[in-house]
Parts: sequence; structure tokens; C-alpha cells
Amino acid sequence: MRAAIRRDDWSEASRISIRLNASLLVRTRPQATPSVELQHLETLAGRDSITRGPYLARLAKAAFAAADHARAEAYANEALAAARHGVFWWTGDAIHQGNIVLGRLALRRNDIEEAKRHLIAAAKTPGSSTLAGIGPNMQLAKDLLDRGETAAVVEYLQHCGSFWDGNRGKLAEWIALVKAGLKPDFGANLSY
Repeated sequence: MRAAIRRDDWSEASRISIRLNASLLVRTRPQATPSVELQHLETLAGRDSITRGPYLARLAKAAFAAADHARAEAYANEALAAARHGVFWWTGDAIHQGNIVLGRLALRRNDIEEAKRHLIAAAKTPGSSTLAGIGPNMQLAKDLLDRGETAAVVEYLQHCGSFWDGNRGKLAEWIALVKAGLKPDFGANLSY
């Protein structure tokens, strides 16, 4: 970050700061069980569509983590439906995470084609400040790589360049590794 500030590259310093802050939050936040996290988010989200919208992507991920797959699918579909009603600050995350959750659910049913469709749809998001700084969720991509689906993962990574401004060459590196038949270390992007 100091080097970016010395170069007077404030956008790069900001991206580094966002990633550093996110990684510190992940490390210092007390870990609740997935079920407790889901209950907490459901309480915060409430029933009103205006206050609920920003929580839908997180609700889908929390339900999936809690192994409540029916609710995960319902929240993911609700997130995608809400995202069609306009562009809000949370729309990009709803599209991205909703499709990631639906793709992971498809993999649980061994429907690889549907999982690949959701992976590509997850990358076709208008983006968000979170996606621009932290980047895409790579769990579905990793799961597909584990099943040998390299072409879909490369396509996903190529689309992610449209919203992940702060990737600092990671996308190009990951694409090269996948094309070489290797599995990249996606690091924190697996748990985002």
C-alpha cells in the first residue's frame, strides 16, 4: 500500500486497503455456526422487500453452509428475482452469489451442465464494490475444476475481468494455470 501511495496511485491503494480490511474482518470475526448465522441474517432481513434485498445473497450462502439446501435454493432464486427489478448497490452481488449457490446445488445433484450455466451466469454481473475489490467467489469454479471442467472455468475467469478491477494479475495467472491443467490456489476467494 505504501508503494502505491508513493506512486500517487490512490485507486490501487484503495483496492489494497479494501482487501486488507476484508481479510482482517474474516480473521477477527467470531465464527458463529452456519445455523446461527442464517438465523441472524433472517432476523436482519425481515420480510419487507426493500430491506430484504441486500441480504438475499448472504442468506443463500448461509443456508447452503447450514446444509439447508431447500432454503438456499429459495433464497438464491429470490436474490436473482430481486436483481431483475432494478440496479441497486447489491444487485451485482445478488446475481453473482445467487448463481454460485444454485450452481453448487446443481453439482450436489450431479447436474454438471446446469452448474456450468450458473457459473457463467455468475460472471455476467454488473459488478459491485465488493466484487471490484475482493473479486469473485471461486468455490463453484474449484468444484468444477475438480471434475475436469476446465473450459467453463476459463470462460468464467475471462468474464470476471469485466468487474474485478483489483485482481492485480490473478485472473491471468489463474487462467494460465487452468489451461496448463493445474489447479490454482484461489485463497480467500473460496470463502467469499
